[in-house]
Amino acid sequence: MRLSKILIPVSAVGLMAGSTYVLAADPVSNLGIIIAADKYEMNSDNDDVDGRDETVGKGGIFYNYGNKMTGGPGTIFQIGADIRYGEKNDNEVKDARAEADLGVRMPLSNNSNFDMLVGLGYDWTRFELERSNADVELSNKSPFAKAAIGWHHQGDTLTTRLEVGTRYSIEGEGKVKLTGYGSETADLKNKFNPYAELNFLWDRGQGFPFTAGVYYTQTNYELDDDYMLADNTELESNEFGVKLGVLF
Repeated sequence: MRLSKILIPVSAVGLMAGSTYVLAADPVSNLGIIIAADKYEMNSDNDDVDGRDETVGKGGIFYNYGNKMTGGPGTIFQIGADIRYGEKNDNEVKDARAEADLGVRMPLSNNSNFDMLVGLGYDWTRFELERSNADVELSNKSPFAKAAIGWHHQGDTLTTRLEVGTRYSIEGEGKVKLTGYGSETADLKNKFNPYAELNFLWDRGQGFPFTAGVYYTQTNYELDDDYMLADNTELESNEFGVKLGVLF
């Protein structure tokens, strides 16, 4: 219900503004690399899982297509995907995300704008932990809806964009597997997962345009039911990262 109260008015604003404005800039592709650190905290009533706290360095690639960075006032959109992988002391994490955003950009001044966006996407994560008494594998997959606001500033050679929002997981599924014990699958509780990102674009439309950005994403996974292997199992991810890319 709370998500509906966010998405409905934002969608309405986007539709009305879309009838007034046209796409203000041609969409572009952005391809690059990700360097990140992710702190995972796993808690459970099961002693083999409880109390795990690991920070894992990750690397990956991303691609997106749209005009969120290049557009002026009007309709903005972006579709994209990224994959990331990390390993530490035989602990492994694999992540993938795909999402699509649609919104409206409204002018604040000659070169500053205010953004309102909604979107949809899909998250997948697998966390593998090796221990002396039992190897643990926790995998999660979940579609999500998102809502965000942003600030966009276009200078002569530098474009800056800040976005803050939340992804709301919907009817996700989690699977816990313990070596020697078997595995169980359960529904995940719907969760709000806040995020923020700050991106820069240099030499917009001139020379060799490239992008750089920093981001923070929190993702919470909690099984919706209690099982013998996974009583009250929760996994929280706090990821800080840097993205470097080129436009074409």
